[in-house]
Formats: sequence, structure tokens, C-alpha cells
Amino acid sequence: MRRTLPSTRDLSCFEAVVRNGSVTRAAAELNMTQSAVSRRLGYLEDLLGQRLFLRERQRITATAAARDYAETLRGLLNEIEVATTRMLTQGRQGGVLTLGCLPTFGSRWLVPRLNRFLSAHPTVDINLVSKIRRFDFDSEDIQAAIYFGPSAWPNCHMRHLMGESVVPVAAPSLVAAAPLKDLLRRAPLIQHTTRPHLWCEWLAHAGVDAINGEAGPKFEFYSLVIEAAVAGIGFALLPEFLVRREIEAGALVKVSDIVMPCTDSYYYVYPDRYRESHNVQVFGDWLFSEINSPGAIG
Repeated sequence: MRRTLPSTRDLSCFEAVVRNGSVTRAAAELNMTQSAVSRRLGYLEDLLGQRLFLRERQRITATAAARDYAETLRGLLNEIEVATTRMLTQGRQGGVLTLGCLPTFGSRWLVPRLNRFLSAHPTVDINLVSKIRRFDFDSEDIQAAIYFGPSAWPNCHMRHLMGESVVPVAAPSLVAAAPLKDLLRRAPLIQHTTRPHLWCEWLAHAGVDAINGEAGPKFEFYSLVIEAAVAGIGFALLPEFLVRREIEAGALVKVSDIVMPCTDSYYYVYPDRYRESHNVQVFGDWLFSEINSPGAIG
């Protein structure tokens, strides 16, 4: 018997508490009670013969040694989970595919088409997780992601899906017959906080000067940028495929036909450890086929 080998349940509780900085949040993540998680921490401290956390009133802080220990365990626990999943699915297909996706791309493009994938692959359950910033495959329970950015992601496979071009749009009430420069001075330029220089780049691309491309109301999600534009708050710079329904409905109109290709692209990305996963591969093939079908982006 290996007397220095803690149970994986104890280790999972410990790693979750260190990562979350809270027993409460760790318990919610693990679907356990706070007292059960605390007991697991106690078992681990007894086995190791040292305190792993400093406890003061309602606050718990991991020691420096505990943080190092958790960092090492994180990768090992993930490998155990992946190996177990492979064993459970050996010889059969299906199960859960946890997919990271950009919120607006997910709600406006992916979800309306997702039933086609689910109908073709009824044994695969999609668990869709939305986030605008880059996912961390080492600390987050995500097997693959639809990502927009540069073509570099260490220890991951990246499959190029498509590029992106943006065009200025606005509510019809803001658009009138006027020179472009004068038109863009009618209302603020709506900014996307994760792409703060996008308007500056488009203005330079369009040859429009004497306009501050960094000023204007800022929104974190593309969906909020779209709603702000529809509400007439200002001009928005957006990929046309994300606002196609608003343009077709007349809620938004293109302010200019000058389209700017962006330097970054959309990618389907997954860690090396999932390169043999049936679910990851079959979804990637479907996604690539769907994006390249006639009229999918346009």
C-alpha cells in the first residue's frame, strides 16, 4: 500500500480550493458541501503533516508550498481525467464535448446551426461555455474552443476556420447623405473593449483623418455593441455576418462599403492531449464544413 498517495478526491478538493481561493466556490464547483471539502483538506494536511492553508476568520489562504503543490497536481489531475475518459469511451463514440466559444459568435452563428450537428451525431452532448478572453486548457474543463486571434497557441492544434472583415453600421436615423467624415461626427464611435484599436485601424484603412478613433462608449461583448448600435447610440464596427439579420430587417444600415480585413482569424483549437478524441475531431470536421458551405458567412 502506498501510504504517501492521497486519494484523488482529497487532491481534487485541495486543487479547487487553491485555484478558487475559497472553500465555498470550490464546493460549488465540485458539487459538494463546504464541510465535506473542509474535511478533505484536513485529511490531506494530516497525511502530509503540515498546514496547507492559513485560516483567519472567514478567509483561507494557501501557503507558498501549497500553491506550488497545487500547480503540479493540476496537470496530473487533468491527465488522470483525460485517461479515464478515454478508457470509459474506448470502443464507443459519444458522451459530452465541452466546447469554449465566443459569446456573440456562439449565440448568433453557432447555436442556430447546432441542431444539424446534434441530429447527425445524437450520441454527442455539447456543453457550450462562453468567454470573450482566451481559454486556459490547463485549468478549465474545456476540450476544444472556437477562438479569434493570432495563429499561435503553445501545445495546441489550431485549425483555421475563416478570416474576419469589419464594416461600419448604424441605426438608419444616424445615416444621411453626407461625406463619410461628416457622417461619423454625427454620433459617438461605439468601442469594443477587447479590440480598443479597431476603429483607429478602420479609419486609417478608409483614409479618414481628424477623428478620434479611441473615443466613445465602451462595451465588453459584441452583442452589447450590436444592441447599442440598434438603439442609435452611435456607429459600430462589426463583422457583417454577425449583424446580417439586423441589416436585412432594416434595424441597421451600412455606413460605408469600405470593408477592412482583420489580421486575426477564427480557429478551432484543442490541446495535444485531445488529438485522438472522436468528439473533438468530428465536431471540428463538421464546423469546418459548415463554415465553408455556401452562404454560411457571406
